[in-house]
Amino acid sequence: MDNKTKIFIAFPFVFIIILLVAANYIPLASEPSETEGQILAFIPAGLSIKDSPMVSVSGEIKSPIEFLAAPAELDQGKKDDIVAEISYNDSDLSLIVVSGARKMAIIKGLLVREGDSIDSLKIAAIEPDRVLIKNKTEKWLHLEKVK
Repeated sequence: MDNKTKIFIAFPFVFIIILLVAANYIPLASEPSETEGQILAFIPAGLSIKDSPMVSVSGEIKSPIEFLAAPAELDQGKKDDIVAEISYNDSDLSLIVVSGARKMAIIKGLLVREGDSIDSLKIAAIEPDRVLIKNKTEKWLHLEKVK
């Protein structure tokens, strides 16, 4: 091992020892001075801290925007009688949110999730840029790209 390597290895240890010796010669006050004590004890007039009871927060985070919920699924007997007359197109799809397992979309102002029904059409799949709606046929609604 050459001398440069030995110095490179020994330098941090020597530096720490010098710092420890120098720290013994630096006087440290064990208590704050009178001025420091006044600053630490300062409380603005009229300020009081009150203990309040713990508040429980629900685990479900709610959006500050209220959306209309998709209508509940129809009874099976009634569902067969109704044929979807409403034709949906790409402009009816306003927003798609895919975050992990949560998939939601807004179609004609209604917030829907996969498996929901809207006007007897089932929301079969929600992908980041399109939504599949099914009845007797299938149709993909594509999110319009901003130009």
